[in-house]
Amino acid sequence: MNRLVNSLWVFVCFTILVWATRIYNLFRDNEISVGEKTWSLFVAIIFLLGAVAITRILVGSWRDRNLKKSRLVPAFCIWTMTFWVVRTVGIVVANHQTGFKLVHVSIAVVFILLSLVVNRLKTMVSNI
Repeated sequence: MNRLVNSLWVFVCFTILVWATRIYNLFRDNEISVGEKTWSLFVAIIFLLGAVAITRILVGSWRDRNLKKSRLVPAFCIWTMTFWVVRTVGIVVANHQTGFKLVHVSIAVVFILLSLVVNRLKTMVSNI
């Protein structure tokens, strides 16, 4: 259970760091269209809300205080993996500089691995 909790904290902190940075960069970038900014902001807010909800579960203020029974954790893991797989393909195929592609593929790999680890630990803990 401790490994799951620790992994979730890493997952939450990394999510907040990446998506808060994304929002900061959105407002500084004048080359992105309003539609693109709106969509990117929407996606970032979804990730941040998920991270906040998992934080509430971790600190015990969620109505379902039992981490073992929570369905939010696997749902957030699946959402994260799906988003990053789709987004990575889009980034690799698009006309971006190599550095941009490397950074975003690295972020995607970290998120996908964190999601897999957290989801596996959650499954193991739930089956005890």
